[in-house]
Amino acid sequence: MERAMATISRKERDDERRRQEILDTALSIFATKGFHGTTMAQISQDSQYPLGTIYKYFSGKQQMYHDLVLDKVQELGRIFLDVSRRTSDTAHKKLKDALFAQASFYKNNDEVIRIYISERSNIDAVLMPKLNERINRMHDKMVDLFEAIFDQGIRDGEFKAYPAKEIAIVFSDIAHSASWACLFRDEDDEALNERLTMIFEMFTKGVSTN
Repeated sequence: MERAMATISRKERDDERRRQEILDTALSIFATKGFHGTTMAQISQDSQYPLGTIYKYFSGKQQMYHDLVLDKVQELGRIFLDVSRRTSDTAHKKLKDALFAQASFYKNNDEVIRIYISERSNIDAVLMPKLNERINRMHDKMVDLFEAIFDQGIRDGEFKAYPAKEIAIVFSDIAHSASWACLFRDEDDEALNERLTMIFEMFTKGVSTN
């Protein structure tokens, strides 16, 4: 990584800084005004970059939205991949870490998450169907990672021999719902950890007393 960074020229670093500053500004405006209520002129004014400069990096606000969402989904995917590759961890620990990591990711990126969930039906299907397709493919890859973890747990005798794919899909849905709730609850870290632990135990141990 350090060697790769060293090969990046000063101009490339400056370009990436400008691009990120413009994206950060667009995100802030998207969060307050919504995608359709945001104009390129507003992004130019708030970022203090002329429109000509902005158009060097983005074709318009659609590309900004596209890049914001895609960058974050890829980041979450890398987190799950890192968890899945921990060879010394049990499947149980990997899944719990993945749940907690997703909740933390949602809290730390709440603006992007809120925008994507609220605007998805209005934007993706009509204006950017290819983005929706890419997100769905990435989601499928994340489910595949969970499936591999459940396969590990079944082999090691941690889990019952239910179909790993079906369990992975259910777990993915639960993890998303539990993490999504973080954005609407006034809970400190202790309360969040208690809630996630309870949810994880309900999933892994069940709720029946029989």
